[in-house]
Amino acid sequence: MKKLRFGAALHFLIAIGHVCSLFALDKAFEAYGIKDFMHQMVSGHTWMLYALTIGLAFAFCVAGLYALSATGDIRRLPLTRMAVITIVVLYSLRALVGGISCINDFTWLRCFSSLIPAVIVWCYWPGVKGNFYTNLR
Repeated sequence: MKKLRFGAALHFLIAIGHVCSLFALDKAFEAYGIKDFMHQMVSGHTWMLYALTIGLAFAFCVAGLYALSATGDIRRLPLTRMAVITIVVLYSLRALVGGISCINDFTWLRCFSSLIPAVIVWCYWPGVKGNFYTNLR
């Protein structure tokens, strides 16, 4: 359960980081090398970049809440086990894609951004096991 709590804390920190990046969004996009892509994606509607970042922060908070739900620290959320499995799958794919991109173009930021999803998978893995949820009841 400590791993899930740590995973929840990571998600809340990532959400706070996204909210803080709202004050220097272009610099954050530039650091990750996605500034041009993000501006092309929203076709000049800059407000969409802020809305997307706030949406991501909200999604990270929800993922953290599902970890706390799985540990029993908060009231049980609907489809907790399915949500934890989905989080593990998505972060596994993110870690894999990030690891492959590090091979092609290594930067410390890219490496760190690929390592964090792998740590989150490690944290959430106990929540995937079926017997974990039967012990909570």
